[in-house]
Amino acid sequence: MNLETIDLKVLRVFVATAQQLSFTRASEELGVPKSAVSKAVQRLESELGVRLFERSSRVVRLTEPGTILLNRARSLLEEASLMFADVQSSHRRVSGQLRLAAPPALGRYISRELLPRFLTDWPEVNVSLKLSYDYEDLFREGLDLAFRMGGPRDDNLIEKKLGYANRVVVASPAYLKRYGAITQPQQLPAHRCLQVFDRPYIDWTLTRAGASHVVTVPAVFQCSDMEALKSMLLAGAGVAQLPWLVVRDEIKSGHLVEVLAGWVSSGMSISAVYRFGVNKPAKLAEFLALIDKHQHLFELQRREP
Repeated sequence: MNLETIDLKVLRVFVATAQQLSFTRASEELGVPKSAVSKAVQRLESELGVRLFERSSRVVRLTEPGTILLNRARSLLEEASLMFADVQSSHRRVSGQLRLAAPPALGRYISRELLPRFLTDWPEVNVSLKLSYDYEDLFREGLDLAFRMGGPRDDNLIEKKLGYANRVVVASPAYLKRYGAITQPQQLPAHRCLQVFDRPYIDWTLTRAGASHVVTVPAVFQCSDMEALKSMLLAGAGVAQLPWLVVRDEIKSGHLVEVLAGWVSSGMSISAVYRFGVNKPAKLAEFLALIDKHQHLFELQRREP
C-alpha cells in the first residue's frame, strides 16, 4: 500500500472503529452496516499486511501497528478535511463554528474577558464552549482548541503556553470571627475545610519565600463546582484553597478574606492545545491571534508579597 492507493473512506472507518473499540458502535457512528465496517478493516489489514485489531467474542483491542496508524490517520483525515475546505472556498472567510473546551473556572473567565471580543470582531463565527475538568480528546469531540491547566503533555497536539495560575486559602469574615484567625498553616486541620476533590483527606501545599509546607486537611464539604464552593465560603461555612482567579474579586470587595497572606500554591501552567495541520481554519487562526494579543489575561497568579 502506498500514498497513491490510500482510500480516505477506509481510513475513516478504521479511525471510528479504533476510537470506539467496537465494530457495532463504529457502524452506528458512521451510519453504515456492521458488515461494511468489518470488510473495510479487513481490506486495510490485507493491503498493509498487518493486523490492526485483536478480536475476541468480547473484546476488540488495537495492536501496536494499529496504534501507530490511528495517530497518523487522524492527522491525515484532519488535514484532508482542511484541504478540501480551502479548495471549496475561493477566499478564506472567517466563518463557521469554533468549538472550544476549558476547565469550568477558566471557561467562565474567558467567556467574560476574551470571547465577547472575538464574537464582536468576527460576527460570522459561532462559538461553542464545553466546560469540563476532563482532558477532552480533540479528535473524538471535534474540538478546534482546548484550554488546559497543568497536566501531561499530549504529543499529538500543538501546545501553546499562555500563563500560570495558583491558589490561595480564603474564608469569610464571619467564619473567621466565629472560629478565630488562621495565622499558621499548621492550624488548618482544626478548621472546617471545603474541598474540590472527592476524598476524605487531601494535601494542601503552600509556599512562601521559597519554602513549602504540606498540610493534610479533612473535608466537611466537597463539590467539584468551584462556584458552589464559593457560595459555601460566602455563607461562612468554612475555609478553602481555591484559584486566585475564582476568588480575587470577592477578596477585593471584602466578602472573602485571604488567610495566611503570602502562602500560595505552586503555579500551574495554562495552555491552549490544538491539532496539527499545515492550514489552520481561518476561525482558529484568528482566535489564536486574539489570544496572542491578550496573553496577559492568562497571568492569573497571586504574587507573594
